Amino acid sequence: MPSVNGTWRRWLLWGAVLLFLALLLRAGWRFPWRTTWGVVVAADPALLFAAMVVGFLTFFAKGWGWHLLLRPLAPHRWWVAQEANLLGAAANNISVAVIGEAVRVRRIVLAGPVPVGPAVASVFWARAVEAVGLALFVLSAPLFVELPAVLQGAEMAAAIILSVLVALFWFRRWTALPAAFPAPFRRAVELVSQVGPWRRLIGPVGLAYVNWLGQWASFHLAIVATGIEAPGAASLAAVLVTNLGGMLRLTPANVGVMQAGFVAALLPFGVPAADAIAASLLLQAAQIAPVMAFALSVFGWGGLRDTVTRAQRDTVAPVPASD
Repeated sequence: MPSVNGTWRRWLLWGAVLLFLALLLRAGWRFPWRTTWGVVVAADPALLFAAMVVGFLTFFAKGWGWHLLLRPLAPHRWWVAQEANLLGAAANNISVAVIGEAVRVRRIVLAGPVPVGPAVASVFWARAVEAVGLALFVLSAPLFVELPAVLQGAEMAAAIILSVLVALFWFRRWTALPAAFPAPFRRAVELVSQVGPWRRLIGPVGLAYVNWLGQWASFHLAIVATGIEAPGAASLAAVLVTNLGGMLRLTPANVGVMQAGFVAALLPFGVPAADAIAASLLLQAAQIAPVMAFALSVFGWGGLRDTVTRAQRDTVAPVPASD
């Protein structure tokens, strides 16, 4: 028989969910959706196509950087890393959490073939390199646009993060960490350290920087395509807010999270919420369409769904490998 406390917790949970849904429906009912739809219909298709092309190219920059990180650990072909990267991006469009990363690992392990340990270590490094690329991107942004006050704090944070990372690599202090941690963590750090000297990170970091520049360009093209008159700093703020807000991947393709991020980023620049949501919807469609077209053309819907299902199981029981 369930306890009284357990029953109350369930009632409170359901009450909170119903209250959230009621507030969401109320906000949605009062929102000017006709204005949003009008902005979507009037958008410039040529600029949207350019945003789609530039956004799709950023996936190749990310896949290339991952390939460079994985190559010292396990030889594989460049196109296999690209295929696994795009498949992982497609999985993120229909799933949540870290399933996209699990799909990347599974695909590179089976098609590489690559041992599981190095594959996981390279994915970890890829995310770390993306963070370094983001810090460099934020630091160099003032060369292109004047940062608003809200982003100047991000510039300082990026400088601090880069300083700490440079100090760690210069003095090699991070290699002394494993002795103080349990064996599984020590093994993970040993795998990560196999990437080699810091010089091997120059190429991946450069490609990560290109990826962030490409994202900024695609965001700005989508915003301009909707007729919004906003400076480059506005699209830069949208890139930062939506990427930081979508790190946990709470929804498939971060639907809803991206819209909230666009509104929060563009409101300080005088952009109405209806216009911001229209731009976010068009950009999201431009991001999702080519990736899904690739995945479905290669694997089909059944193959993609099966790959995601197997990757979900791999997060509990990893793919067997010779490693």
